[in-house]
Amino acid sequence: MKREKTEVRQRQIADAALKVIAQQGLRRFTAAAIAREVGISDGTLFRHFPDKDAIVVAALDRAEAIMFEGFPPQHPDPLERLGLFFHQRLVLVEANPAIVRLAMSDQLAQAAGGLGAERVAEWKARSADFIRSCLVEAQAAGSLPSGVSTGALCLVVMGSILSIGVAGSLSMGADKTDPAQVWATLKALIRRS
Repeated sequence: MKREKTEVRQRQIADAALKVIAQQGLRRFTAAAIAREVGISDGTLFRHFPDKDAIVVAALDRAEAIMFEGFPPQHPDPLERLGLFFHQRLVLVEANPAIVRLAMSDQLAQAAGGLGAERVAEWKARSADFIRSCLVEAQAAGSLPSGVSTGALCLVVMGSILSIGVAGSLSMGADKTDPAQVWATLKALIRRS
């Protein structure tokens, strides 16, 4: 493999670390496995990072950057804003299934120790808080049916994202599901008629 600039190689190593943890688990999360994924020698890893812990921190940073790129989405209508978020997350699931699997499991948090656990919990809380705030705002604007719990709706939206993440793809059978179609269905269920 050709020699890359340090920033490029560090990103490749962080991406490889995420992939190794997601696909092979922590038992196989070794310098050799990361290096093999990138296509470099074990020793080359440590020209870019002082140790494996630094690689894990870089992997956390990379996962967070990918998960929260363009966050929070902007739109004056809270349900449309929530729809933009939903779409972003489904695109993330499709493009980066390893990151989604790691965010839903405790593997990345375990690899990074207490810092990792706190960061992954913060990502989940940030996402849930955003969903909840959109729903509370929509309820205040009269966009949701009266008597519907925003907490329950928050679980429905989060559960939809998570179920697609668990499936690892938007492919359901032979047809590929369009994120906009999934959101349109959810929005039809929750928007006040």
